[in-house]
Amino acid sequence: MRRFFVFFLVVASCLLVISCGLSDPDPLIVAQVPIPTTTTTTSTTTTTTTTTTILVTKIPSTEIKRCPSFEPIFERYGLVPVKTFSYIAWRESRCRIKAINALWDEDGNMTYHLNKNKTWDSGLLQVNSSHKTITRKVCGGGVELLMNLDCNLRVAKYLLDNGGLAHWGMSEN
Repeated sequence: MRRFFVFFLVVASCLLVISCGLSDPDPLIVAQVPIPTTTTTTSTTTTTTTTTTILVTKIPSTEIKRCPSFEPIFERYGLVPVKTFSYIAWRESRCRIKAINALWDEDGNMTYHLNKNKTWDSGLLQVNSSHKTITRKVCGGGVELLMNLDCNLRVAKYLLDNGGLAHWGMSEN
């Protein structure tokens, strides 16, 4: 019952954010997300088709959907545009440094996760656990260090420099 309630709260929150966010007259950020490729093969010819879906994400002009107390820190770490990262922090973690989107039992088995591939996101900017090599390189340890603000922001800066805002489902436009 508890899992269902947590799931319900997550879904309800997402729907609320989506429905509220679409009425804001704020500027749009557009991200392109590739859809799986379909391949058609005939006797001697192969045709590949790739389609792209456009995701629209708004950066709110008000501080309601941002983490303004972290904006000077984002600037210091080179996470620019600062207001975009302030919004990402709000959207991803609701400004919580120790946010995580998974649960484990007392034996260390993951019992709940939001990501389809069973990875999890940690910290203020919700860096994905699949970035364990980067975390080791940047912070000198495992993904548990992503719960540390300094490590989370340094890995986020590395990701920004190597792939841009696409790591958070956004584009540079």
